[in-house]
Amino acid sequence: MATNRFGLSREIPSEVKRLVRQRCGFGCVICGLGIVQYEHVCPEFKDAVSHQEENIALLCPQCHAKVTTGMWSKEKVALAMKNPQCKKTGYTSEFFDIANNHPTLRFGGVLLRNCPTPIQIQGYPLFSIKPSEEPSGPFLFSGLFTDSNGKFTLAIRENEWIAQSDCWDVEVRGQSITVREDRRLIHLILRVEPPNEIIVERLNMSLCGYHFEANSDFLRIQSPTGRSNNFSSIICDNCAVGISLG
Repeated sequence: MATNRFGLSREIPSEVKRLVRQRCGFGCVICGLGIVQYEHVCPEFKDAVSHQEENIALLCPQCHAKVTTGMWSKEKVALAMKNPQCKKTGYTSEFFDIANNHPTLRFGGVLLRNCPTPIQIQGYPLFSIKPSEEPSGPFLFSGLFTDSNGKFTLAIRENEWIAQSDCWDVEVRGQSITVREDRRLIHLILRVEPPNEIIVERLNMSLCGYHFEANSDFLRIQSPTGRSNNFSSIICDNCAVGISLG
C-alpha cells in the first residue's frame, strides 16, 4: 500500500528521517543494531495523517518483524523510544560480511590489496587486516575514522563497524554508511562490496595533524607541515604497509 486511508504516503521526508535517526541514536531503539527500518508507533501508519518524528522509531529488521507479526507490542517499542539502546551505550553497530579471502581497501584513488597494514600514521595502523585465528574463519578488518576536526565518529573492530551516537547524523542505506558533521556536510561515505571489498567513497578527516580528503577518484593527504600528496589510480599490492605517514 503506497498510501494509507488518509492519503499519507509511506515515503517519510528525508528531514523527518534525520530527526528520527538523531533522536534514536542511529540504531534500533530496542537492540541498538545499525541496519534499521522506520516504524510508526503511535499512531500506526494506517491511522497517521502526517509523519511526525516523535511518533516514529528505528527498528532493526529482526525487531521490526517481531512487532509486525504481533510477537512484540507497540507498547514495547514506545517504552524503548523513551530510552533508546544506542543512547544508553553511546553507539550503534553491525557487522560487515568479510569472507576468508584477504579484504581489499579502496581508499579514494588508491587501491590497497594484500596489505596487512593498508595505511599507518607514525607507526600506528590506521587500518589493519589479519587472518582469523579460527580455521576457515574470515579475515579481520579494523580501522578508524574521525571528522574534519579530529573527532572520532566511526570505528571498525574486527569486521564490526561502530558509529558514535553523538555524531550529527549517521545514515545506512543499502551498502553505504554516510556520516555527516552538519547539514549538507558529509565527512564519510563508506561502501562495502561483500564479501571482501571496502570502499572509502568520500572522506574529510583530520588525525594526528594529517588531513585526508578523498572521493572515488583521488586521495589528498596534507601533512602537519602543510605539504600535500595527491594519489590517483594508484595500486598497492602485496605490501606489508601500503601507505606510511610520519
